[in-house]
Amino acid sequence: MIIVENISKTYSSGAPALNGVDLRVEKGEFVFVVGNSGSGKSTLIKLLLKELEPTTGKIYVNKKFLNKITRKRLPMLRRDIGVVFQDFRLLTDRNVFENIAFAQKVVEAPARQIRGQVLAMLSMVGLLDKYKSFPNELSGGEQQRVAIARALVNNPSILLCDEPTGNLDPVNSWEIMKILDEANKRGTTVLVVTHNMEIVQAMKKRTITMSGGKIISDVEKGGYFYED
Repeated sequence: MIIVENISKTYSSGAPALNGVDLRVEKGEFVFVVGNSGSGKSTLIKLLLKELEPTTGKIYVNKKFLNKITRKRLPMLRRDIGVVFQDFRLLTDRNVFENIAFAQKVVEAPARQIRGQVLAMLSMVGLLDKYKSFPNELSGGEQQRVAIARALVNNPSILLCDEPTGNLDPVNSWEIMKILDEANKRGTTVLVVTHNMEIVQAMKKRTITMSGGKIISDVEKGGYFYED
């Protein structure tokens, strides 16, 4: 699903954010990406979304060669990639149902399908009773569950999560990870950038550790790799 070949990214300041990164994520995998701030994790996510262009190297996402994809074709690429951020990014003037339905409307899904899909996602994340609530009426954990439902409603092949539990307490963090694990069991390839060492150690998924713009460890069913 994801192939990264010898990727480097140098910003205009001259500082290398990534330096010769190779990565391969197969269909149906659940992968943690960990590392200290400035290790290159967020840059990697932005490259996979084509928010940034690599300085050197090649990127393939879901069999598409990102280096050659034009701006015009970007929306089609991103339809197959769900994204969850630390800060939820919900539309504050729309209720829970409308926030999730918005992702369906973008892909011009028919109204009957929208209702069915949105309700199915709300059921999956345990928020059916909150469908009329607005974001400011929800807890942080509930807002993140809405964000995940929105990311999954179009049945993406890949779900990219950038610190999805960063603003949540331990109880809500575990609830979020259970939902992501369930999405993975349903066939979605999941990539999670996180600082939450407790969750990484407990879940025993493939864990990639980054430092100084490089991958320094890639462990199957591993935990957090500590660098001296």
